[in-house]
Amino acid sequence: MPLRLPHAIPMAFAMEMMLTGEFIDAEQALRIGLVSRVVPREELISTCEAIALKIASNGQLAVRITKRLAYASLRMGLDQAREVSSALNQINSMSPDTVEGPRAFSEKRAPRFGETR
Repeated sequence: MPLRLPHAIPMAFAMEMMLTGEFIDAEQALRIGLVSRVVPREELISTCEAIALKIASNGQLAVRITKRLAYASLRMGLDQAREVSSALNQINSMSPDTVEGPRAFSEKRAPRFGETR
């Protein structure tokens, strides 16, 4: 965790946590960007499931590309990340899902990503 922490949150917070070894509470984790949201314990599973379903409802290729690009961009400069993003977007644009999304929107229905026609 210590090696990843400075990439996840501002350096000042990362250094304080790593050097003091002190834990932070959920509200502090939210405030510094370590977590994306805080929910009551009884809503944790349903919230996670809702987020997972929302991600799963998107085009699988686009999700994979976005995830890989997000992590890869941490190891490269902005110009290189833009080049890689452009190349990956070209690959994604050739996916049938790129046609399905706007088609489903215009037909006022849920997209059916990954289906062959």
